[in-house]
Amino acid sequence: METISLYFVCFLFYSVFGWCFEVSLYLIRDRKFVNRGFLNGPYCPIYGAGAMMILLLFGQITNLLSLFLSSAVVCCTLEYITSYLMEKFFHARWWDYSDLPFNLNGRICLLGAIAFGTLAVLLMVCIHPAVTGLFGKLPPLALEIVALVAAVLFLTDCVATFCVLANLQKRLEKAAEKLYKVADTAKEKWQAAVLKAHEEHLLHHFNWQERRIIMAFPQLKLHRHDEMLKAFREISARRRKK
Repeated sequence: METISLYFVCFLFYSVFGWCFEVSLYLIRDRKFVNRGFLNGPYCPIYGAGAMMILLLFGQITNLLSLFLSSAVVCCTLEYITSYLMEKFFHARWWDYSDLPFNLNGRICLLGAIAFGTLAVLLMVCIHPAVTGLFGKLPPLALEIVALVAAVLFLTDCVATFCVLANLQKRLEKAAEKLYKVADTAKEKWQAAVLKAHEEHLLHHFNWQERRIIMAFPQLKLHRHDEMLKAFREISARRRKK
């Protein structure tokens, strides 16, 4: 039980680390804070899952080049599968590397592979020994309590987020229906005048969690009503600049 608790706490730690990494990249590039997490909490589970896979699969590898290459392949495979499953489940593409060189179907790219491989080497050589040393100092009971509380919060966040995303498509359809009626035909493309007249309706149509997810993933593309999503982003960005 202690080992499971330690693994889960490490998983969450690396998920938080991944969130900080993603947020920092956007902060440096765009000079603004964006909660880059898929979930509401400050964590990106794909980083935690990738880190634990590397530790479990390659924990005995001592050759750094082999560790780099193996980790890059495994993490890119995980990212590709995650992208594919999320698109199938939510009918949306969450990230797209099509504009980067050496990408595969826009789901993974060479730059990402290099980043994953580098982080894996740092993880094995520097980060994980320090993390296990830190959490290893906790009494077994304290470690289990921390893991249990964290697991409850994490699973609650997962359920809440998945429920919201499952209804996002329906919410977009309702907003689209209203604007289509105003435009007088469902076949007519979005008109600037129609959108401008109903900006307030569009801004307040989504709850805070839906708005956060839409703004956190600027490359999010929906299979249906993607025009509505783009319109919401444009209006939100314009309002923030005022």
